[in-house]
Amino acid sequence: MALLNLSDSPRSPLGIPILIHRYIFIGCIVLLCIAMSTSTFLTSLPEIMLAANWLLEGGLGEKMKRLFKNKAALVVISFFIMHLLGLLYTSSQGMEYGLGDVKKKLPLLLLPLVFATSYSITDKEKRVMILCFMLAVTYVTFLGTYLLLSHQLGDIHEISPYVDAVRLAMMIVLSIFLMVHYVLTSKWSAISAVLLVWCLWLFAFLFIMQSLTEVIVMLMISVILLGQQAFVIMREKKKIYGVLILLTAGLALGGSVGYLYHFYHKYFPAPDNIEWINTDKTTALGNPYYSYVNNNQTENGHYVFAYVCWPELKKAWEERSKINFDSNDLKGNKMSFTVVRYMASKNLRKDADGVSKLTDADIKAIEMGMPNASFSSLTSMPYRIYQVFWELEDYRHGGNPGGHSFAQRLEFWKAASNIIKGHPLIGVGTGDVRIAFDNEYNAMHSMLGEKYRLRSHNQWLEIGVAFGLIGMLCFFITLFYPAFKTGKIYTYAYFIFWAIFMISICTEDTLETQAGATFYAFFNAFFLFL
Repeated sequence: MALLNLSDSPRSPLGIPILIHRYIFIGCIVLLCIAMSTSTFLTSLPEIMLAANWLLEGGLGEKMKRLFKNKAALVVISFFIMHLLGLLYTSSQGMEYGLGDVKKKLPLLLLPLVFATSYSITDKEKRVMILCFMLAVTYVTFLGTYLLLSHQLGDIHEISPYVDAVRLAMMIVLSIFLMVHYVLTSKWSAISAVLLVWCLWLFAFLFIMQSLTEVIVMLMISVILLGQQAFVIMREKKKIYGVLILLTAGLALGGSVGYLYHFYHKYFPAPDNIEWINTDKTTALGNPYYSYVNNNQTENGHYVFAYVCWPELKKAWEERSKINFDSNDLKGNKMSFTVVRYMASKNLRKDADGVSKLTDADIKAIEMGMPNASFSSLTSMPYRIYQVFWELEDYRHGGNPGGHSFAQRLEFWKAASNIIKGHPLIGVGTGDVRIAFDNEYNAMHSMLGEKYRLRSHNQWLEIGVAFGLIGMLCFFITLFYPAFKTGKIYTYAYFIFWAIFMISICTEDTLETQAGATFYAFFNAFFLFL
């Protein structure tokens, strides 16, 4: 629609041509697509502009009629309404938290309301919006790589400078699948080649940022898509091709499971058969070893706290390293703990003789925070997998989960489950979630330090804590009813987004951050209603 037609365009109550309102609408969506991965402030700005433009455009009566005829939109919006109702039984102590939570989740009301009652968009406009989204995501990956290579990151999770790394990873996975679909469904061209290289970069970045969860999400969705495609082909009487695709999907899934099984048994074999009371009593220098009979931590099957002589180890270490034995390594962990773990992984005794067998490269690796000699980089995906297994083993043997992302989740889930058991029907309310977790950690006598006592990191459990089993049922309905009512679950783009979200919320409370709430609210409403 050209600007030359402005004089003929209907006007809003303020006298502004409706066409101008439409341009503002499109511009705000483009800005939001860019801002989701690049700026929390710019995420709020286009949402405010969308709401203001929607109101100033007028026709509210007609828009409300359109909304109430759209059952799917009403169900989507009801999720936000549930948070408002949760304020009714929030305590006075939790009201500030509850109001902040409602404010953070305003996109869950605003975006479906505006999108479901506004203009439809053309395919060209949709492609421009998606392209802007993917370009912004890719810019962040380049910036994160620069920060990593220039050693400006204290932790790999800081590789996403604007939004948390988990949300960025979800955006990357969505971008990859959308580009792959274009490549596979369009005639091969230079654009296809560019998109393929683009996909490969984004996929590689998932490994650089150690996003194990989203790599698993990609695998699961790929297997589902391959299986679905196989059945479509077999219905077209091309059974041999369908069977081959099914075998490919099975091999991908089986190979991944087999790799994890082999990986676990390689780095966590049956531990050394040590009879603690019969170990050597002294080092080669005649100093006594300390015995930790009840500590079962291992590295590569070797007990971490077998054959430890702390005074001798401390003196020998500080002769080799400039970092004090009683301080922290460069990753922020206790240096003494990193030293004994690394030496155990090489099956060395933790004494002066053991330190003498460490190379200069070993010393540097330990200083950097590497706890196992089998890995050369703290930013590799194999090391991330190893971390998960190690945390699970450590937690299983009574270790402190504090500071370990996977082990902490187990403690979070335990606390959340206990809270739900105590408030099964309607939960504790929107604002009392933080208070409930604080009380539960104390009741559990959790070893988590204050700064690690977070919420559930599972969206289902988070909803259960706040709104009980009734709230979880309502959440289930808001996820499934609109998808199937509109039939959009059977379209590629919406299914990919929906599947990414559904799998991710099992290990993340995605909607509890502004970036996560905006990502879900935007693409859910975008694919359902525009």
